[in-house]
Amino acid sequence: MRSLYWFRNDLRLNDNLSLNLAVKNSDAILFVHINDIPKEINYPWRLLEIGQHRKLFLSQGLSELKKNLSKYGHQLNLYTDNSVRILSNLVKKYQIDTIYCELINAPDEIKQIKLLEDMKINVVSFFHSSLFMQNQLPFSVAELPNIFSDFRKAIESGEVKPNEPVSISKNIFNIKPITDNQSVMLDTYPLDYSKSSFPITQKNFIGGEESGIVYLKKYFQSNKAESYKHTRNELTGINFSTKFSPWLSLGYISARQVFSYLDEYENNIKKNESTYWIFFELLWRDYFRFIMIKYGEKLFYKSGLNLSKQNIRHDDSSFELWTTGNTKNKFINAGMNELRLTGFLSNRMRQIVASYLINELGCDWRAGAAWFESKLIDYDVYSNQGNWAYMAGCGTDPRGGRFFNIEKQQKTYDGKSTYQLFWNS
Repeated sequence: MRSLYWFRNDLRLNDNLSLNLAVKNSDAILFVHINDIPKEINYPWRLLEIGQHRKLFLSQGLSELKKNLSKYGHQLNLYTDNSVRILSNLVKKYQIDTIYCELINAPDEIKQIKLLEDMKINVVSFFHSSLFMQNQLPFSVAELPNIFSDFRKAIESGEVKPNEPVSISKNIFNIKPITDNQSVMLDTYPLDYSKSSFPITQKNFIGGEESGIVYLKKYFQSNKAESYKHTRNELTGINFSTKFSPWLSLGYISARQVFSYLDEYENNIKKNESTYWIFFELLWRDYFRFIMIKYGEKLFYKSGLNLSKQNIRHDDSSFELWTTGNTKNKFINAGMNELRLTGFLSNRMRQIVASYLINELGCDWRAGAAWFESKLIDYDVYSNQGNWAYMAGCGTDPRGGRFFNIEKQQKTYDGKSTYQLFWNS
């Protein structure tokens, strides 16, 4: 069988279940990645979906993936165009029987699959970006609890354990390569990331599967895991939080790989509240994935899952002040400056600036979600939309939304204004 493997947000060779499925069932494969142009045109709030920071991190990983595939005698073909158009043309040109790809359970990505299927193209898509597989859950996705703590307790009480990561199938050596000799790299340019908490131009923070695994190993060789809960709310620096999210977001590493290293650390070195909290965050990541599968497009509506939220307003001028770091609040401006200049922001500051946009400026939460999408290195459709809806009271928060007292937050996490001065200078 002649197959096309379409890399989406699974830019790795190992622990890639949909890739192994393609390798198992194919005699010849064409490997493809497409930078989808329509996502940069006619986009809501007039924002680019993939900003310059993420493009650079993505291009680093694509270069590495291309090199790694060449070790197996295959070529990664790169395009910048409409994904559906490119794929349909390649199917005809190379008489492809089946397209294999990761299943991304978000509305736009599902529509791409549907358009291909409407053209009578056989597409086999497989969802594998979560820690737990759907068949491991103690309930169907339709019965997924609407409160995270209920989800967490059900997982933990059932003592379900994630599957072990798998290596790339050795059958890849036996598969004939199909090459289109296309290598349209992303348009990137160097920026100064010396102040960033995730400096993507430094060796330890570049994008790619090998880089992600090296970082993962070094993290669990240090003592950072045992103090994670105490450092996760810090605002700046390369040593706070785990920093796994950028590599996870593009699939350079998998959640199962993270858990495997965590599990080994807990069994052989130390297990405490902080190491549990790393697992806790992986559960949140899974929860937002399954919530999107359950509710789909509803998570993109103005009122989200909360029909009582019908009076959401929006003010373009206030939104612009927020995005450019020119609000009346210098602490908020610091956070927005960091995001704009580096593509990264601590989880604590993400919540603070989100609350300010929603509750203080009275803007549409979806505009904030779109801005994060355009700027974040570690943008992930499930977590981004889920978190913003949660903050706005349009998601699964049982409290009906989160309001942060900005003055209190600053006193607690930036009492000496170190962060504020650093990013407003």
